[in-house]
Amino acid sequence: MDPVSLLEELIGIDSVNVSMGGRGEAAIAERVGTILRGLGCAVAVLEVEPGQPNVIATLGGDPALPVLMLQAHLDTVLQPMVPLTVKRIDGRVYGRGACDTKGSLAAMIAAVERFASRDRRPTVVLAGVMDEEAFMTGSLALLDQIPKIDAAIVGEPTSLVPVRAHNGLVRFRIVARGRSAHTSRAHLGVNAVTAAARVVLAIEANLGPRLASRLHPLTGAALVTPSVIRGGSAVNLVPEWCEIEVDRRLAPGEDPQAALAEIDAVLEELRAAGDDVVREAPTALKPGLETPADHPLIRAAEAAATAMAGRPVTAIGVPYGTDAANLSGIGGIPCVVLGPGSIDQAHSANEWIAVEEVERAVDLYVCVIDEFVAGADR
Repeated sequence: MDPVSLLEELIGIDSVNVSMGGRGEAAIAERVGTILRGLGCAVAVLEVEPGQPNVIATLGGDPALPVLMLQAHLDTVLQPMVPLTVKRIDGRVYGRGACDTKGSLAAMIAAVERFASRDRRPTVVLAGVMDEEAFMTGSLALLDQIPKIDAAIVGEPTSLVPVRAHNGLVRFRIVARGRSAHTSRAHLGVNAVTAAARVVLAIEANLGPRLASRLHPLTGAALVTPSVIRGGSAVNLVPEWCEIEVDRRLAPGEDPQAALAEIDAVLEELRAAGDDVVREAPTALKPGLETPADHPLIRAAEAAATAMAGRPVTAIGVPYGTDAANLSGIGGIPCVVLGPGSIDQAHSANEWIAVEEVERAVDLYVCVIDEFVAGADR
């Protein structure tokens, strides 16, 4: 199997996330399932939301050996300027999802083919999941769809460097309410936009310095960002409503509920001063990832990456989040995030991935699993 040709085929299947106005993952899930059935896998295509399935393929192996999972998401973000037409130029493949994360998916399928040709092998589960780019509901549902997994490799663009820690996230809205009035009689109203402005400033003043001090050695500081604000209906009306969308990045080990409690304490002070401000239930709540440095999976990933690079490679941390938040933080599955491509190209208007990295990723995935199994055998 040529993983690069497979990648080009996968790019050509539109799988933009439904929440972004796309078609969803049904077509790519069916195609991936068909390919993996052809490799001898038992395949289940399980709908999580209408038109949005997970595909789970199991290549049975020696029951005395560990069960490993290769996981990658099927959906892409909406990039209106990036066509589905695939280009291969100067050793790069260009197209929507090339880097994030169809390159990982293609390499993982090719790795399964390698194991399918072996007489003795571990059980390998390949899971293609829906909705990573929006709410990560696919990986959460996956926890009830798979057998017991000893370790998982989550495919994301890491430039083939193992990632053992990343931030979690909490996302929520804060709504400020006021009272409408004509702006020529503004004193008769209560301005919800100015109340929302006080919320933004209070979060910055109260939480900014506190979070900056919470430095994780691999992922950096915890963060809070009021990133979207909407309010008002007409320029000559005192706005009676305003909302703020907030993105709170959790350092590994931070408690999501404690992070919300800190926000609530800030809002309580504002309410005591007279503002009508309320935090709504979070739309996303994902813990961070931190797989111990001495875990056999991390040792296996570092050994495999070191052998491939010809120099010592140590697992790193990154500030973004992945499906490993659900798999590890909720499901308790030891995870390493690893894949071809750079996060710098993800979601970009000129998304690309290097042909060589996709090809090397196949060898790397096989080597990580072999190293892990060898360690278990010892």
